[in-house]
Amino acid sequence: MPEEFDEEALEAARRELNGDVGKEPLPQEFEYACLISEIPADGRRGKIIVRERDEIALFILEGEVWAISNICPHEMSPVLGAGFINKDELTVTCPLHGWVFDIPSGKIIGQSGSVPVYEVKLEGEEVWVATGPFIFE
Repeated sequence: MPEEFDEEALEAARRELNGDVGKEPLPQEFEYACLISEIPADGRRGKIIVRERDEIALFILEGEVWAISNICPHEMSPVLGAGFINKDELTVTCPLHGWVFDIPSGKIIGQSGSVPVYEVKLEGEEVWVATGPFIFE
């Protein structure tokens, strides 16, 4: 995540919103997704990862790897990885419906709703994606 995000503060806010104050977060499990070299580095589009239970779009923007659902909720279309990327705003626009999504949070810009976002970790050249999403309410 970009430097302006304080991970500890975000996690504390998530626990407070979910009534989990004082509870430790569950350890996150990760699955291998791809090599970082397989993700388009210019931010022109994403790399699609199909897993058993979900489909994820990986993007490299501002030197960070981001992971969001590849499914646009308008008609459950698997197209966000091929959407129009705004590198300055960190958004992706669905190429079919024109809905705009904030990549760091998954929120739909200008209306309610969101798509799942996933924690990413790098191990050398390998990209690993959390098995379960963060869901921002």
